[in-house]
Amino acid sequence: MFRKNRISARASRNPSQINENVRIRGTITVSEPLVMAGQLDGDINADTLHVSSTSFITGEVTAQSVTIDGRVHGTVVADKVFLSATAYFEGEIKCQDVSVADGAHINAKFTKEPVTNG
Repeated sequence: MFRKNRISARASRNPSQINENVRIRGTITVSEPLVMAGQLDGDINADTLHVSSTSFITGEVTAQSVTIDGRVHGTVVADKVFLSATAYFEGEIKCQDVSVADGAHINAKFTKEPVTNG
């Protein structure tokens, strides 16, 4: 009657993960959160992306939310971007909201624009 065992459609999803020993050339497209720990020479289109400290991406990143702890060379198009103290970013960031922690290395052009991706 009260459906206590019903799973909510908004339950948090476990992220997909690409481990640090994986190298990819090409495009990655996922409709769920992604943790990228490996290397990519190509583009990523994801709902939410976490670039771990072991990751190195060269290409375009498109997502609703991006957290960068590792290295990214290219373009990030997202609603929200967070660059942590270990982030190393070179390129262009197009977003509505960006946060940068002390210690992050950034050489970038920033464009604030309404973006809805993922």
